[in-house]
Amino acid sequence: MPQTTAPTQTGSRIADTRCQSCGNFVTPDFAHVFGDNQNSVHGCLNCMDGTAVKNGQAVD
Repeated sequence: MPQTTAPTQTGSRIADTRCQSCGNFVTPDFAHVFGDNQNSVHGCLNCMDGTAVKNGQAVD
């Protein structure tokens, strides 16, 4: 039976899954929605409140 491997992605939204501010894990979907154009998150629900994240402060 042939062996299958999971696809790897470098330089993509899967690569940056940590908050740049506190180092907490964030999901790739969270980074895609609340991160900057490179899906880098500079604030998460661990280090800022939900209102700040929803207002776009996680990209600053």
